[in-house]
Amino acid sequence: MDSQAERHPAMWNELARLTNSARTHLNRHAGLHVASLDITTTTRSAGRVEVYVSGRCPQACRRLLDWADTLADPSLCLQIEDNPLQPKAMLFGQFGDGVRTTVTAPLAEDDVACVPGDKVGEWVLHWLRMQTVD
Repeated sequence: MDSQAERHPAMWNELARLTNSARTHLNRHAGLHVASLDITTTTRSAGRVEVYVSGRCPQACRRLLDWADTLADPSLCLQIEDNPLQPKAMLFGQFGDGVRTTVTAPLAEDDVACVPGDKVGEWVLHWLRMQTVD
């Protein structure tokens, strides 16, 4: 019987490439916070790296902004409506080598009580910055 690695060598090579890309990015930007990191790929599409940051709202927002300064083509989303009990701020971008990356900061329901719904772009950037002010 063939092993998974023998049946899907491209997928295993992609996992190694994504792992190396994440490691290289984190070595280059050693101050970035990572609560957890997921690497995903399939036999049908390019893989991606998903990073989660932690902390109370001001700290989590600061950590997300730190990541935004290190990614190419960053875009932001504040997602509330999919699950109002678990809102989150998300950053989409790419490592320097083009690997697609999502960084997520889970938030508390109280953190976004005054936000009327999902938001994107500059509005989110401004909101994140305001959350980091004491």
